[in-house]
Amino acid sequence: MQSKDAEIVRLVGRPKTCIVKESGGPDGAFDVLSPGIGFIDLPPAVGTFVTPGSFVGYLTVLRRYFHLVIPEGRHGVVTHLHVKTRKQRVEYGEPLFTVSPKAETGLSAEFARVEGETETAEDGVPEGMFGIKSPTDGIFYRRANPQSPAYVEKDAQVSSGTVLALVEVMKCFNPIVYPGEPEFPARARIVRAIPQDATEVKHGDLLFIVEPA
Repeated sequence: MQSKDAEIVRLVGRPKTCIVKESGGPDGAFDVLSPGIGFIDLPPAVGTFVTPGSFVGYLTVLRRYFHLVIPEGRHGVVTHLHVKTRKQRVEYGEPLFTVSPKAETGLSAEFARVEGETETAEDGVPEGMFGIKSPTDGIFYRRANPQSPAYVEKDAQVSSGTVLALVEVMKCFNPIVYPGEPEFPARARIVRAIPQDATEVKHGDLLFIVEPA
């Protein structure tokens, strides 16, 4: 008999792209809106840097979990959350959070520094390749449940929004989504998956090595 957690994972649907609307602020900020009616969970924290294809929460619709992602051409830093509680009910087009493109300067510099460090032999990422790291502590899963195939195998081609794996944190299954441009190639090939399936990972641990496709 499968566990309730395994059943929940099987109910994860295809990613849904969020809607955006200009907020009218002087810094070019925009609101990220819900693409459907349901319950929102795990929105990004204030200060999170988001890019096209970034995972920004779950939308639960009739017991089916959909990954929410940022649309193409949008990026910046989350400056305000409109949803205040976990599993808050939202309507179609309801604001979830606000993003400011101009607030990204400090974070993008730090991000570039970290990425520069990963492209060294010391961290196990050969020159010209890219490392995808865990955003949190948790349990790493390469597949939705023990009977399912891995999300990606060696040599698989991935692009923005492709789900690579899951990291479980307190019974919440967070998808690791390939971010794509601008910090990674638009399309890439999986060179290596680092952790074994169903093993513990820490924030910043290297999960996958990819190279431009």
